[in-house]
Amino acid sequence: MQKRFITPEDKFQYFFGYYDLQPYDETNEKHLVHRVKFLDREPTAEDIAELGYVKDGTFFKISETTSWNFQQGSMMQWYESGKSVIFNDFDGKGYVSRVVGIDGKEIDGYDCPFATINFKSGKAVSINFSRIYDFRRGYGYCNIPDPFANVNAPDDDGIFLVDLRTKEKKLLASYSVMKKAFEEKPFTDKKLVVNHITFNPSGTKCVFLLRNFPDGGKMWATVLAVIDMAGNITQLTKFEVNSHYSWKDDDNLMIYSGLPEWGIYFFNVITGERRRLNDPLCDHNDIHCNYSPDRKSFIGDGYPYNDMRSIYYYDFTDKKSKELIKVYSSPVNDIDIRCDLHARWSKDGKRISYDTTEDGNRRVAEIIL
Repeated sequence: MQKRFITPEDKFQYFFGYYDLQPYDETNEKHLVHRVKFLDREPTAEDIAELGYVKDGTFFKISETTSWNFQQGSMMQWYESGKSVIFNDFDGKGYVSRVVGIDGKEIDGYDCPFATINFKSGKAVSINFSRIYDFRRGYGYCNIPDPFANVNAPDDDGIFLVDLRTKEKKLLASYSVMKKAFEEKPFTDKKLVVNHITFNPSGTKCVFLLRNFPDGGKMWATVLAVIDMAGNITQLTKFEVNSHYSWKDDDNLMIYSGLPEWGIYFFNVITGERRRLNDPLCDHNDIHCNYSPDRKSFIGDGYPYNDMRSIYYYDFTDKKSKELIKVYSSPVNDIDIRCDLHARWSKDGKRISYDTTEDGNRRVAEIIL
C-alpha cells in the first residue's frame, strides 16, 4: 500500500467533496478537485471555487462556481469521463447545472442544481439547496434565500426529477406529500428538508434522508425512505438516527445507523429486512460507508478522535476489518468548515482518494492498494 498527496503544495486549498461521487477518470490519471483561497471560514456568495483536475501533481482549471461548500463542493463529477464535467453554479438569478469540457468550453446546461445524477437512466434529481443551507450550512448554498423558508411543508418544493436529454423537470414529491407520507408527530409538525438523496445503480429509485429543523440546541429527527420514478414513497425506518449510506445493488444498501444500536446495517428496501454487521472497528464511530466497485469490500472514514481520523477497510470474504490509515485532522471552531476524509474508490477499485488537513492545509491524497 502506498499513500501520497496528489494536489500541488502551493498557496491554494484543494478538496474534492462527497464520498459517493466519482473523482477519477477511467485511466486514474485525472482526479477532479476544487481549488479555493481559504480554509478557515465558510464561503460567501462572492467566493469563487475554481474547478478542475490534477494530473501528475499539476492543477488544470476547467471552470469556476460560486455555489459550493466544503462538504460536497459544487457536486462536481465527470459528465463524460476524462472529457467533461457537470457541476452546480449560480447564474445571477438562480441555481443551475453546467456541463463544461475540460478545455473550459461550456457544452450544455440545466436551469436547476442537481443533488444526484444517474447517467444510465438519463435522470437527475434537484432539491432546494438554499433550504439545505438554512438547515446545515456545510451542505447547502447561500446565493439566494429560500423562497419557502417560512413554510414547514410547501406544496411547490421538494424532490424534482429531471430528464437529462429533454430537460423536462417535474415535481416528483412535494414536502406536503412527504408530510402526509410520514404522519408521526411531532416530526411532521416541524419544517422538513431532504438532506441527502442518491439514485440506486440503475436509476429506478432514490434513497433519501428526510429531516426536520430541530428546536434550538436539540438534534433533528431523520426518516430513511425510498422514492421511485413515479413518486411512490416507501418509509424504511421510523425516527431512529440514520446517517451515511451506500447502495450495493438496486434493492440493497448499507447504512450507518442506530437501529436500535449504532453500527453498520444491511438493508433490503423491498422486504424491509435488515441485519447488523457486528464488527468493533466499524461500530464505534459514524462513518461514511462506501462499497467497493466489485462489492467485495467497503471503506469508511470516521469523525475525529483526539484530532485523528481513520479510514477503515472491511473484507466480506474474510469477514475482517482493518484500519488503512490514521491521520491528523486540524481542529475547527465551526463544524461546517471541517474536513471529513470522504474516502472514495477509483472505478477499478485499486485506489482510494480522500480530502485531508493532515499537514495543516486542505489537500487531496490517495492510497494505492
